[in-house]
Amino acid sequence: MVETILFNLASKILGMIGSGPIGEVGKAWGVEQELNALKDTLSTINAVLLDAERLYGHGGFPNYSIAMGVWFDRLQAAIYDADNLVDEFHYEVLRSRVTRTFLVSNFFSSSCTIDFRFKFKMSSRIANIRKRLDMIADNRTKFHPIATTSQHNAASSSISSEVNESEFVGRFDDRVKLLHLIMAPRVNNDENMFVLPIVGIAGIGKTALVRLLYNHEMVAKHFQLRIWVKVEQYLNVKDVMQKIFQRITDSPHCAGLHSYQLKNLLQEKLHNTKFLLVLDNLCDCDNREWHKLYDLLRCGCIMGSKIIVTTRYIRVATIVGTVPTHNLDSLSDKDCLEVLWKWAGCREKLGEKHVNAKLSKIAKEIVKKCHGYPRAAKTLGNNLFMETDESKWLELKEKQLWELPQKKRDILAVLRSSYDTQSTELKRCFIYCSIFPKSYEIEIDKLIQLWMAQGLIQSSGLTGELEDTGTDYLNQLCSIFFLEKTEEQHGNLSNTCRMPEIIHDLAVYMANEECLITTNYRFGPISDKVKHVSFHDFDCSGEEVTKALFERKNLRTVFFPFQGLGASDTGFVNRCISKFKYLYVLDLSCSCFQVLPHSIGNLKHLRFFDISGNANIETLPNAICKLFNLQTLRIWYCVKIRKLPKNIGNLICLRHLYLTTQQSCLPERQIQRLTSLQSFRITGCGNLKSLPKGMRLLVKLKTVTIAACPKLTSLPSTMKNLPKLRNLEISNCPNLDLAGWEDVMGLRRLQ
Repeated sequence: MVETILFNLASKILGMIGSGPIGEVGKAWGVEQELNALKDTLSTINAVLLDAERLYGHGGFPNYSIAMGVWFDRLQAAIYDADNLVDEFHYEVLRSRVTRTFLVSNFFSSSCTIDFRFKFKMSSRIANIRKRLDMIADNRTKFHPIATTSQHNAASSSISSEVNESEFVGRFDDRVKLLHLIMAPRVNNDENMFVLPIVGIAGIGKTALVRLLYNHEMVAKHFQLRIWVKVEQYLNVKDVMQKIFQRITDSPHCAGLHSYQLKNLLQEKLHNTKFLLVLDNLCDCDNREWHKLYDLLRCGCIMGSKIIVTTRYIRVATIVGTVPTHNLDSLSDKDCLEVLWKWAGCREKLGEKHVNAKLSKIAKEIVKKCHGYPRAAKTLGNNLFMETDESKWLELKEKQLWELPQKKRDILAVLRSSYDTQSTELKRCFIYCSIFPKSYEIEIDKLIQLWMAQGLIQSSGLTGELEDTGTDYLNQLCSIFFLEKTEEQHGNLSNTCRMPEIIHDLAVYMANEECLITTNYRFGPISDKVKHVSFHDFDCSGEEVTKALFERKNLRTVFFPFQGLGASDTGFVNRCISKFKYLYVLDLSCSCFQVLPHSIGNLKHLRFFDISGNANIETLPNAICKLFNLQTLRIWYCVKIRKLPKNIGNLICLRHLYLTTQQSCLPERQIQRLTSLQSFRITGCGNLKSLPKGMRLLVKLKTVTIAACPKLTSLPSTMKNLPKLRNLEISNCPNLDLAGWEDVMGLRRLQ
C-alpha cells in the first residue's frame, strides 16, 4: 500500500536529481553537495521500501505495528516535500528556457545571476529535507518492517479439494456447457488433446466451478486419470512436471530428478492414457515454456484428453487455449443472496420463515455490494455469521467493503493477490483511479493524461512516448479486469472506461487515505495523508466543508467529475489556487465561474488544467502562460472565450491542447512554439477560417481533431509533411476542402 506509493515517488525524485539539467542547476547554485546527499539518503530509503513491499505485498493485508504506521506517515510527508522541492528546480530550468534571459548553453555557467535569496532559500530547504529523511532512515532499525501477522501468504494457499454440489450456487448454464466440452470425444480435428482456458477475475468462482466439474461422477468415469495442479503464479515447467508426477504416483521423491528424467517418466505414465489435467490459477507464462509443457503432455496420450487452465489474465488464455476461452461472468443478485444466507448461517438459528420476514429486505440491499462476486457474498455472510440482531445487519448495509475487518479469505484479500503481481507503476495508476466515484466513466485519453500529470507513467525507452506507455498500462489493467472499456449502443467500444464497483473497493483500500471522494452526505475530517480530492454530489459553499478542505495544503489533485457539478463560486476557485500551491491536477470542468484569477500562474507544479464546458468565462489571464510544466490544457466548449492568451507559446511542455475560441485565426508565432504538442483538438470555433502555417514545426503532433468549425475552408498543406501525424479527424466542417489528404503517407485515420 503506502510502501508502493512511496517507492514510486522516491524513484521519480532520484531520476529527476540524476538528470543533467537539475544537476547543473545544483552545481551553479552551489547546492550540488546537498543534492547528492539527498540522493544517497533516498536511495537507502528506497531499498527499505522495496523490502517492505516484498514483505507486505503478497496477498492478504499487512498488520503494521503502531510504530511502523507512524514511521510510514513521517516518511510519506518528507518524501512528498522532497518531490515538491526537486520539482521547483525543474520549473526553474523550464522558466530559464522560456524567458531566454541567457542562452541555454551558458545558463548553467557560474556567471548565471539567480537571485541570491532564492538560492539561499533553496539550499536551506534541501538541507532541512535531507536531515528529516536521514532521521527517518536512522529510525527504521527500531521498527524492523516485518508484518506482525503472517496473513500475506494465506490468500494464495490451496483450496479444499472437495466442493459439495448441494452447497454450490448458480452457474447452471456454465456447468452444462463446460461438462459437455469436457465429455466431448473430440473438439479440434487436428488435436488429440485440447486446452480450455477459463478466465475471470479473482473471487468470481473459477476454482470452485472447475472443482465441482472435476469431481462430477460422469467426469470421474470418463477419464482414466485426473490430475489437479495448483500453479504457483508463474509457469515453471519442471515444477509442474514434478507436481503431476507426484499426483500420479503418490510419491514425493522426485525433486532430485533432472528435467529430462521427469519428462521420460511422465510420458511413460501418460502413454495411452486419457487424462484430465487442471492447472489452477496460472498467472503468467512464456509462450515457449508453455509449448514445452503442452508438447510433452500431448505426446502419446489418448484422443479426448483435456487440459483446463483457470486464470485471471486474458493474455494467458490467449497463449494456452486451443479452443475458445470460457469467460466466467458474475452471479445474479438472487444467487449472491443465496450465498450470503448460506454463510450467514442464521436460517439454521431462526428458521427460514422468520429470517425472511425480518431480514430479507435488508439482505437484498446488502447483496448489492457483491456485484455478482460469490466471494464477496461469502465475505459479507461471514461478517453476519449467526447474527440475528437487525441493527447489525443495518450497520453492515451502510458500510463499504473496504471498511470491514479484512481477513485472509475475504474478497479484498483475494482480489489483492491479482494486485500484488503487478508492477509498482501499474499499482500506482490503479490506486489513483480510486479518486473517481463508483461506476464513473472517464475518457481514456484523459485518464492517461492524469496519470502522466502525477508522474505515474515511466518512459519505456529512448523513443517510447509516455502516452503509449499509458495505453499499455490501461490495457494491462483491463486484461486483469481492474478496468473495463465501456461499450456504445451498437456494441462498439467507446473511448471511455470505468472501474468495476467491487474493484473500486480494493482501490480505495489500497490508496490508504491518499485519495478522497467528498460528498455532502458523507463528509468528515480529512486525513493529513490525503493528496487527491474529487467532489461528488458536493456543495462547495459549505463553510464547515471548505474549512476542513483548505487545511490540507499539500493537495495534488482537485477534480470535479460530473457535468453540472463544477465550481460555481469564483471565491472557491481563488482559494483553491491560493491554498493548494502544490497542485499537479486542477480539473474545474463544467464549472460556471466567470473569472480565472491571475494567481493561476503561481501553480508551478501544475501539469493538467481543465475548465472545459465553462459557458461564462470570457478571457484567460496571460499568467496561465507561466505554467511551464503544463502538459494538458483543456479549454474546449468554453464558448465565450474571445482569444487565447498572448504568450501561450511559453507552454513548452504542452502535449495536449483542447480549445474553443471565437478567434478567426490562431496566433501563428505562439502555436508554432508548442513543439511538444502531440494532440490538437479544436471544437466549436464558429469564426475560425484557417490554421497556422507554422503548424509544420509541430513535429511531434500525432492527432488533429477539428469539429464544428463551419468557416474553416482548408488545412495548411505543410501539415501533410508532419512526420508523426497519424490521425486526422474532421466533423461538421461543411466548407473544409480535404482534397489531396486521402493519399498522405502514414495517415491511419482520416474521418
